[in-house]
Amino acid sequence: MIRVFISSLITALRYQGNVITRMELFSKLFSLSLLRKNEKSRDKEVATTIFGSKFYAFSYHTLNYLIREIFVNEEYRFKNTSTNPVIIDCGANIGMSVLYFKRCYPQATIIAFEPNPTTYNLLNKNVASFQLKNVTLHNLALANAQGTIPFHFNEDKGTLTGSIQSNRGGERVIDVKCEKLSSFINEFPHVDLIKMDVEGAELKIVEDIMQSGAISKVKELIVEYHHNIPGENNSLSHFLKMFEQAGFDYSIRTNFSSLGVMQDVLLHLYRK
Repeated sequence: MIRVFISSLITALRYQGNVITRMELFSKLFSLSLLRKNEKSRDKEVATTIFGSKFYAFSYHTLNYLIREIFVNEEYRFKNTSTNPVIIDCGANIGMSVLYFKRCYPQATIIAFEPNPTTYNLLNKNVASFQLKNVTLHNLALANAQGTIPFHFNEDKGTLTGSIQSNRGGERVIDVKCEKLSSFINEFPHVDLIKMDVEGAELKIVEDIMQSGAISKVKELIVEYHHNIPGENNSLSHFLKMFEQAGFDYSIRTNFSSLGVMQDVLLHLYRK
């Protein structure tokens, strides 16, 4: 317990953002770290109170991970001169990223997509719990075609992975509705940010918005690119080249363990 207390305290003291107070961050990390130590299942709905409302998940482990990734590391932080940006969240999961964006920009218009029906139910529940306004949710996948598409996911409800890519999702398969992202982008004069974490489907989505010309309306993107997916051809250079030709520059962040191992590459793409 002392080790957990010290670790949570150090993380809170090092926090430099202003989306959450250090005291609330410490309290959340400490309590969730203790709860997850005794957690035996990731298939049972749990909740924690943050910013005065209940946030639901399928495990305390997931809650702890998402708060660290999104609120501590602020992987989706972007600066915008508008107080009411248009944000498209591709792969919203249970909604921690939606909550983060609303804490940064309370007047933002957010369009969020999540194809997994079980995960979508929690996303919808969390948006309702926080009474978030101007948030539109879609229970569908995004790709470069319309119709239905197989969606692969794990039996473990607490997992954060699910994909239209068979070698990135899991052993369960269902058919889900699929749309092109370009059709949603074109509903707006411009889009300030597209956040994308779609477990390997990012290439198909980006090919659509490039070929359709919808990319011309987009100011910034934050994309978790999945590199070295087993059984897939690597196409990072092609992916980046499309943005270079569309007038974007980018910053890259990733970790490296050993050759050939899959990497989550965080790309922050912005107009030059």
